[in-house]
Amino acid sequence: MQKIKVGISSCLLGQAVRFNGSHKNSPFCSEVLSEWFEFIPICPEVEIGLGIPREPIRLVNENNQIRVKNVTDQSKDYTVQLQQFADKKAPELNDLCGYIFMQKSPSCGVFRVKVYNQNGMPETNPAMGAYACQLKKHYPLLPMEEAGRLNDISLRENFIVRVFANHDWREHVLSNPSAGQLVSFHTRYKFLLQAHSEAQYRKLGQLVAQAGSAPLDDLLQQYFSLFSACLTNVAQINSHVNVLLHMLGFLKSKLPSPVKSSLINLINRYKEQKVHLIVPITMLKHYVEIHQIEYLMNQKYLSPYPYELGLRNNL
Repeated sequence: MQKIKVGISSCLLGQAVRFNGSHKNSPFCSEVLSEWFEFIPICPEVEIGLGIPREPIRLVNENNQIRVKNVTDQSKDYTVQLQQFADKKAPELNDLCGYIFMQKSPSCGVFRVKVYNQNGMPETNPAMGAYACQLKKHYPLLPMEEAGRLNDISLRENFIVRVFANHDWREHVLSNPSAGQLVSFHTRYKFLLQAHSEAQYRKLGQLVAQAGSAPLDDLLQQYFSLFSACLTNVAQINSHVNVLLHMLGFLKSKLPSPVKSSLINLINRYKEQKVHLIVPITMLKHYVEIHQIEYLMNQKYLSPYPYELGLRNNL
């Protein structure tokens, strides 16, 4: 399998580029995800010419504008340089399917980066790092996550789902856009979308119903925007249960009653959080393959990413 291109903060791959000359190596990224992802490491602070080591920087609220400034000398402002670097770098990153940033960074942080006032006191409202914020303007639908948040099992699985779905979209729809490709893509993602948001899945279905009549470029743009928003929702236990029971319905006439009862029992045990999600999914997939239910075999819900990643083993 061709590796998927994913941007990453250089320090997360063990590169000693931090302000104090250290790194923040993430074993999950450098040892696990590197088997599937072709990482594109970037340290915007180094790229704009700041040395290693260097004086630390932070976000400062200056007249209701978030600036990136030297901690000890606020006359040194790096906001524009970081934004311009993002603008310059963006065209080179148009084939990324995701991006993993260093948390809390005034350049790379995505969620809740601490902001200070001009007197050096922390403020209540956090912000995004300047480089990450500017890059998001170029690629608002690109899956973005912080390495620290990947320690949360649900957030980790959700991000990986979105990266592989983004890659699938590029490979099978954007590479050869047509109404048929859109319908096929949506069909494969039916149950995965339902697990993330039933309401948004239904809206996506309404868009797909326009395939062949609405202008294709506009339709694809609308679809992928809503598709990305749908998958951003972390799938909840009850949603997984509904999907599993729905899929089991396709096997009703093919399974003896004891087997159906066993599967339903497994699904209920998952609902009660007595077993992990992988247990009912593995059993369901087993019978789907035995009975060659092609519609279900093609469903991304059963295999949204390589089994070896084991992400559902702890959900």
